Amino acid sequence: RVLIALILVQVLKLNSAEYFSSTSGLEQLLGTELVLLDELQKYVNEIKDHAELLQSEIDVIRAEHVSAAEQSHEYLNNPLNAFRLIKRLHSDWETIERSVESEASATNFLEAVTRCRQHLSYPTSDDFVGTTLALTRLQQTYELDVAELASGMLQGVKYGTAMSWQDCFVLGQHLYQLRDYNNTLPWLRQSMELLLQESYSNESFSLDFVETVAGYHQSLGDHEQALQLVNHVLRVQPEQRLHLLATRAELEQLIRDGIKQGLLHDPALHTPNYHQSQEFKQYQQVCREQLQPSAAAQRHLRCRLQRAKSYFNYKLEELQSEPYIVQVHEVVSLADSLKLQQLARPGLQRSEVYSVHGSERISANYRTSQGTTFEYDHHPVMLKLRQHVAHLTGLNMQHAEQLQIANYGIGGHYEPHMDSFDDSYDYSEEDDTTNRIATGIFYLSDVQAGGGTAFPFLPLLVKPERGSLLLWYNLHTSGDPDYRTRHAGCPVLQGSKWIANVWIRLRNQDHVRPCALESDTHLSLPFKDHK
Repeated sequence: RVLIALILVQVLKLNSAEYFSSTSGLEQLLGTELVLLDELQKYVNEIKDHAELLQSEIDVIRAEHVSAAEQSHEYLNNPLNAFRLIKRLHSDWETIERSVESEASATNFLEAVTRCRQHLSYPTSDDFVGTTLALTRLQQTYELDVAELASGMLQGVKYGTAMSWQDCFVLGQHLYQLRDYNNTLPWLRQSMELLLQESYSNESFSLDFVETVAGYHQSLGDHEQALQLVNHVLRVQPEQRLHLLATRAELEQLIRDGIKQGLLHDPALHTPNYHQSQEFKQYQQVCREQLQPSAAAQRHLRCRLQRAKSYFNYKLEELQSEPYIVQVHEVVSLADSLKLQQLARPGLQRSEVYSVHGSERISANYRTSQGTTFEYDHHPVMLKLRQHVAHLTGLNMQHAEQLQIANYGIGGHYEPHMDSFDDSYDYSEEDDTTNRIATGIFYLSDVQAGGGTAFPFLPLLVKPERGSLLLWYNLHTSGDPDYRTRHAGCPVLQGSKWIANVWIRLRNQDHVRPCALESDTHLSLPFKDHK
């Protein structure tokens, strides 16, 4: 019971690595926990042996007391029994005390854990925050029921073990600290629902947690739920919890008067943001396939074989004609996909984005993944990727940026963005001062659920298919950005998403995609400032 009550998470700041933004690094954490389990098992075995030794002493002494209880006078009149009693109290109990004092198992275990902290991988507070936000991101994007999510169910599929009431409590508590109050409520409610199902739910330490959660609900302004929890505590321990009578009276008064007060009703905490915009809602709808292209828009699209100079027959599927978007199937073999992942793993770092006013690269919460870059001649498999894009588009790959390989972690995503640069972009620190004419995404893994590439304005969702290549033009023929190509990486719900990004610049591409006689920029201008 004591262990059940100890649920506050202590996050260690002993390693600068980041684990929540990539599934690749999570294997190290699994290894860390395996070592800790072995050390804890060793400690348990040692204290079990010591406990069994002490239990044998208890059994012997208790047997003496059973004999004494039958006829204590005759028992004590026996000189041997009298000797043993005095001997036990004079020396045996001192021996037992010294045995307990000298028991080194706890010290050995704590020293082993200290060594682990120095040499093994541990998550940081950023990882804890990242995983918390990832769970709420998945919950909101895919409209997941909190009770189902806590039970290990994702979209009706059982993927893992259920969360405990302690897990839900810590998650809700942390969301409260992050001031994400709307998402705090359902996790605290789920925590209490699970706790009240436990056999120990009416014990004092459990009621302490119920009272704490009631306080959270009251501060948020959820007076009905707070009152329900307060009433439960008072029903179980009416005499011990008299201080809650005033709280109950206050809550009942607030409910009768219909007063809305608390953090959820504070207007200062409800300022408009991008996540409340129509575009973001549309993006989420595309991710969960509630918005799809109409049958009429897809009627003229075709699948075909495209023969290249290398005599490679590309299986090309048209996904959108305007702007032109295609998915090419079975381009990269399984062996090559795994090789690219292997090459990338040692160099994975938190993915960055370009800052608003220049070429500076920064990490941002709206993109959670890890990536690394390579020159194409780093490995023959990378040269193959470049050749595939060249054969399919005819574009000059001498003006392609470095190949980027990325891995998306827990709820990994990339919110709606343009690959092309806007007018404010600073090219002064770059060799190539032209915009990104085209993008290619090689999918290097399948993803069990989520992780698709969403185009909110089309509305189109492309699901990751290992070995395939997604291609589109970011610019109109005039060289201006095509705002319809604004796209996003939907959160990964289950699995590990590996991709290789190819970005090609506009320089010296006019022989392949010359400027049209008339500008077609007007086709996408309505989407430029669409919010």
